[in-house]
Parts: sequence; structure tokens; C-alpha cells
Amino acid sequence: MAGNPLRVRREPLLSSDWLTRIEEATLDLLDQVGIAVLDEGMRERVRALGYRQREGRVLIDRRRVAEFLSAERRRNGDQFRAGIGAPGVQDAEIRVWLNKYPPNVHDVETDQIVPFTTDRLVEATRLVDVLAERGLMGSPPGCPTDVPPHLQAVVQYWVGATYSRQGRWPPDVRSVEDCPYVMEMAEVLGHPIRQLSTWVASPLTLGGNSLAYVMAFAHRVTSVHVGSMPTAGCTAPMHAGDALAVAAAEVIGPAVLLQEVLDLPVRWTAGLWPVDFVSMALVVGSPEQLLYELMSNEVNAYLHGTSCQPACTCFHTMAKLPGPQACAEKASSMTMGALLGARRFGVAGTLSLDEVFSAEQLLYDLEIRDHVQRLVAGMDGDCDAARCLADVLAGVSERSFVGLDSTLDSYRSLSWRPALFERDLLARWTTQGARTIRQQARAMIADLIGRHEYELDRETQAGLDDILARARVALS
Repeated sequence: MAGNPLRVRREPLLSSDWLTRIEEATLDLLDQVGIAVLDEGMRERVRALGYRQREGRVLIDRRRVAEFLSAERRRNGDQFRAGIGAPGVQDAEIRVWLNKYPPNVHDVETDQIVPFTTDRLVEATRLVDVLAERGLMGSPPGCPTDVPPHLQAVVQYWVGATYSRQGRWPPDVRSVEDCPYVMEMAEVLGHPIRQLSTWVASPLTLGGNSLAYVMAFAHRVTSVHVGSMPTAGCTAPMHAGDALAVAAAEVIGPAVLLQEVLDLPVRWTAGLWPVDFVSMALVVGSPEQLLYELMSNEVNAYLHGTSCQPACTCFHTMAKLPGPQACAEKASSMTMGALLGARRFGVAGTLSLDEVFSAEQLLYDLEIRDHVQRLVAGMDGDCDAARCLADVLAGVSERSFVGLDSTLDSYRSLSWRPALFERDLLARWTTQGARTIRQQARAMIADLIGRHEYELDRETQAGLDDILARARVALS
């Protein structure tokens, strides 16, 4: 039934003057502080290109950075304008994505957090394959910890592709050692890896495994991505604007260097995260995290020269077990994001940042998604006088509107009926066994896993098995 979708618009969190000052501070940081490059070979290559160095740090002249940003803005059509764009398409289906990082899993039988073994990952992957029918995207939902570190991404990819229709997309490469096997699997599965990512350590430090495999395998890709995760007050200044300048500098600086060294297009994304000053842990699902995400969107749009996406697109939580905190934080994030126009949300079923996968929480997250989907769809409020009169006359005659054709024709599209969340009164709930939502969720998990039927075609499976066997010999 047609209706006006529910949407909101928001004002920018960062003024034009603040964005200009953030850019100026970014240029100052790269010119005067620079990027600590830990790889000596990389330092030699940038020295040959004429970059100044001081105590292991590569200094990047303001002119170079300004030219780099100017070229980036021209490439993107210089679309940025002060202000926030209108919410996106409002009637699109909300899709939720899994997270491939969790090394732990919530055991629904014992209610304990346990390591994600290969067998447990297989079971979880079978579950999420069945749930793809409800709009769940991605696979597998974690990483096996019962195999050597260099073999984990290879086994993870094999599990995802073997047990899920959505498992053909490759996981993140983790090291120089696993990279060739993951890349080979991706070729067999028809999703070749064309971009590798390097992660900058905050503050302003380029090095480690991600740089090593980017340097080693750059000849096999068509672009590189640079990201970082600075935390305000911990690995970046406490003041949000100053921290955003650091966040920008530590992705733009390496992007400038890598683009010249590798002669490849380099994409980059600045982001900022909060930290809890009691636990000193990075905190997600908090009000601060949502605000930092929105501010980062504005900074990225300004520096890239693109229009600004108004919404947040993740629904994280720091809760360790499924339940009140996780549902409250996830519902808050998704509701706000959807009202601002987002229709793709990450990390369904993930708890404690990205440390735990929970099948139980995944079912709650899908309920949250369906709740929010119905909310933002809005409702038709038009009044047809003739229809209204006919229905009231019939309803008065029948002493109820429940059995009218107009009710039977429309109630399913107007009223959302959840799969788990309760809608009955106490008496009916009691007579039906008084089962808790958690009990119903656990029964549903077992039923869904039992419905799994997917099998990869034999030729592709044989190719993956061969790659995995060779990787086990080489990396174990």
C-alpha cells in the first residue's frame, strides 16, 4: 500500500570553516610531522622520489598533498557542497551484512563464549546460508582459530565457499604467506581480488603485515585502499576536530606515498573512533561512535569532493552476550541510520566490537531490521469518504471490523508480525507454554541449520580442496 515513507534530514555536524581548518591541520601534520614508515625498502623508494625524511619519518610537502587532494576532487566531479544530502531511496529493502572477523562464538547451549573452531564455523555458515532468504548478506560469520594463523584466512574462505551461496567473496588477506592461496581461491570462485588494503597504525605509522603484502602483491591488483582506526584521546587528540585532522593525515599521507611508489590508484577512508577511559577499549554502539561516524562521513566527502552521505551504516555493540544492551545499541544505530536514508548495515550477529559471533543475536538483529523496515516505510493516511462510510456501516452491522474485506485485504501489509518478538497478551502467552524469546530463538536456530541443503559444484569444490591441501602443507 502506497504511503509517505518516514524520513529525517539533519544539519551538518561540521561547518565549512571547521572543515577548512581540518584540511589545513592535515597539511601541517604531513609537512611537519610526517608518516613513520617502518619498512626500510619503502623508505628508500620514497627517498629516491625526493621526499624529505627525519628520524624514520617521511615528510610530505604541503604542495604535494594539496595537489593530490585537488586531483582527487576533480576526479570525483568536485561535488561537495556545504550541507548534508537528502536521505537516499526510501522504499529500498534494508539489507544487513555479516562480519568475517570474530574469532569467538556464543555457544547457545551453554551460554558461554568459546573459540571459533572450524567445525563451529561450518555450523554457523550453514545457518547464515539459510538466512540469506531473509536478506542476510555475506559469509562466513567468523574466523577459525584451531588452525595456524597463516592458514586461518584460507580455511575461512574454504568454509564460506563450501557451505554458503554467498561465500564466494574473499575474506581479508592477513599476511604475505596466506595471500597467494586466498588469491588463487578467489580466481577459482570467479571473484578475483583486485584491491588490497593496508591499515595505518595510529598515530601516523605505516608498516606491518598489511603493508608487506600490499608491496609484495601490488602487481596482481588494480588498486590499493588505505584505512586506519584512530581513537580520540588515546591514539589521536581528544578534541574531535583535531582528531579528525590526524585521521585524515594518516590515510592521505600513505595514499600519496603508495600512489607514487606503486603507480596504482589508491583509495582512502578517514575514520575516528571513541575509547572508554576506564577500560581503555575502543567502544562501538555508543553515542560518541555514531557521532564520529557521521563527522567522518562529512570529512571524507569534503576531502574527496563527493556528496555527503548523511547516515551511519553499522550497528555495533560492545555487549558480550545477546540481550538488552546489544539490542538497544543496535536498534538505536539502525533506526537513526535508516531514517537518514541508509539501507545497508554491517556486522549483524556480532558482539563485543568484532570479537564474538552469536547466532541468537543474529536472529534478534533480523527482528530489529524488520521492525525498522516497517517503521521507515511509513503509512498511507489518505481518506476515501465513500470507502470510509461503507466500512463503518459494515463494521457497525457486524460489530467489528476484523472480518471486513478491507481489513483482510490490507492487514498483512500494514501490520508487521515479528518472527520472535512477542505480540500476545499474557494469558495467551501463558497457555502456549510461556516460552521466552531466548528459548524460541534457540529452537529456531536448530531448525534453520537442519534446513541447510547447499552444495558447491564438484569441479569448483575440487579446485578449492586442492588449494587448501597445498596451503596446509606450506603454512602448517
